[in-house]
Order: sequence, then C-alpha cells, then structure tokens
Amino acid sequence: MYYPLIAKWTILPGNEVKATAALKKLAQDVNEKEPETLLYMVHIPNFNEKSLPTPPAGEVVFWEIYENQDAFFKHVEGPIFKEFVKTYGNLFLNDFNERVFMITEILTQIEGFSRKAF
Repeated sequence: MYYPLIAKWTILPGNEVKATAALKKLAQDVNEKEPETLLYMVHIPNFNEKSLPTPPAGEVVFWEIYENQDAFFKHVEGPIFKEFVKTYGNLFLNDFNERVFMITEILTQIEGFSRKAF
C-alpha cells in the first residue's frame, strides 16, 4: 500500500534564494538515492496566480508518495534528509525544540491517475 502525504514548511524571510536552491538539490538527491520514494515534488506558491485563500509568503509544499510507511521513515531518518536539515534547517521556521517546523498530513488515495511523470 502506498504512503502519500503533504508536508508544509516555511522559509524564513531573506532566505528564499538559498532555500530554493537547497530544496532543488534535496529533491535531486532523493530521486537519485531513495528508490522507495516514488514521488517527491517540492512547490512554492505562485503569487502571479490567484489562490484563495492567499498562501503565506515563504510556504513550501511537499507532495510525497512512498512505497510504504517504512520507506517514509527511511527517508526522514536517513542521511539525505538529516544532512539537509543539519545544513539548511536554519533557513526555515523552527519549532521550540530547534527542529524545522513542519505540518504533515498523511493521505489516503480514494481514486485518481497521472497521465505522465512530472
């Protein structure tokens, strides 16, 4: 059974360029070294288009699908993610325990399709 989720982070003001570059590299590393990660899409709001409600500035939305829950935990507990947070975590909003603050929503697919890989 697949393990899909959405996660949201917040880039701290003034760090947008550096954080965006780091997130691109993170996605590339996950693609190359984590075969159980089936989909790993990183998005930021497009303020040239109307979104209601207006998303917060600095928002990062991850759309992820893993082969299973174990694959997800291999990702978040693995060297790529841990090194990313250690190196770039200061670019993002942190919680009170000095960890990147993230909202995570685990999903259950009821139906759908993908016409092509993105």
